[in-house]
Amino acid sequence: MGIDWEKVKEEAIQILSDYIKIDTTNPPGKELPGAFYLQSFLQKEGLPAMVLESQPERGNLFCAMKGTDNLSPLILLHHIDVVPAEAEKWKNPPYSGALIDGEVWGRGTQDCKSLGVIELVAFLLLAREGFKPKRDIVYLATADEETGGKWGVGWLFQNHPQLMKADYVINEGGGIGMAVGQRNVYTCQTAEKGICWLKLTFRGKPGHGSVPHDDNCVVKMAKAIDKISSYRSSLRRTLTTEKFIKGIAEEQSFPRSFMLKQLLNPLFSRSVEKRIPDAGLKGMLGAILRNTFVPTVVQAGQKTNVIPSECSFQVDCRILPGVEPEMIKAEVRELLGDFRDYDMEILQTSPASESPANNALYQMLEKTLKRLDPKSKMIPTMLTGATDSRFFREKGTVAYGFQPMIPTQNLSEYLGRVHGHDERLSAESLLFGTRLLYEMLKDFCG
Repeated sequence: MGIDWEKVKEEAIQILSDYIKIDTTNPPGKELPGAFYLQSFLQKEGLPAMVLESQPERGNLFCAMKGTDNLSPLILLHHIDVVPAEAEKWKNPPYSGALIDGEVWGRGTQDCKSLGVIELVAFLLLAREGFKPKRDIVYLATADEETGGKWGVGWLFQNHPQLMKADYVINEGGGIGMAVGQRNVYTCQTAEKGICWLKLTFRGKPGHGSVPHDDNCVVKMAKAIDKISSYRSSLRRTLTTEKFIKGIAEEQSFPRSFMLKQLLNPLFSRSVEKRIPDAGLKGMLGAILRNTFVPTVVQAGQKTNVIPSECSFQVDCRILPGVEPEMIKAEVRELLGDFRDYDMEILQTSPASESPANNALYQMLEKTLKRLDPKSKMIPTMLTGATDSRFFREKGTVAYGFQPMIPTQNLSEYLGRVHGHDERLSAESLLFGTRLLYEMLKDFCG
């Protein structure tokens, strides 16, 4: 007897709705109730699910479906914590988990409690039918991803490294469906940019605010901020980005197909980028073609009538594969060549990470996607932000971001809801992701 997918969808909606109601905003996190909530479903099926507490109220969940052939595991990963929400600016309460017009609303529906539910339900379906995988399938829900993963994946690697060994990881960051030409193009996140957060401190002459002078550190800093915010670093091609851009271009008719490929041409890249109508796609393409520099935090003065002697600002710099922090510092110093009396320090850094797109898991994801959506095409992509996948890639594990969603023609609207207002996900996307993962796991691990 086959699976009743409508009942599966109802179950997934209910689990996600109740999961959203558990407030795991980070900071402070408090993921422990979320971990216990997920554990309860696994225990009902007789699965050995462990909750590992890295700090008071910071919970991580580990559950393994044992394999028969002693193969290295495949890990299904998601993070329990979510970013803060400005409730007064949402159309519907951000922790309601409400189902409205076929969409589940709430913080985490896209990033990334929905992925946790998709992985959980697929895992439960396999357990209920007595599936015996050849390799271990691990369900892993972690804390603290939104502030760097120190008490989640980072802590698990330090304290329980034996649980983290795997050949493959499926995580967040990909699977977005885009209606392009006659095809539905889905992204598989095979790479992500690294970070190099900078702090620039400016010095000047202190004094009374009623007496202007030419050595005001705040004025110097403001000019530096303006210069950095308007700066665009040079084009830097990577294998993942080339495959992504060419993959989209191939689905366009001429001359649009030709023009899109010119994004990879240093002479025409910027002018072509400006003409892309979808703001979401335009922003993403601009960010994966070069290192980016965005001023974010400013600290200056304590009293209106006092000119301070020192002020500072921070820059969120995202770096491409092959770029080192010292290269970034040199680039900023060259940009600010005329500026004096400032210091620059690196606050935090982690390298970009990348996994190959030519192995058995990638091919199986592609094959299963094609079976469920004959119009589909899967292409690798680079995420502009960072995920917990980087911890695994550093150890040599192949990690992909893949949560397939019903294709959209408005990428900008979808991307704007991640960490933004009115975050929500369609019930159809929830079902689509669950079914695809279930079928892929059965084929790949069976």
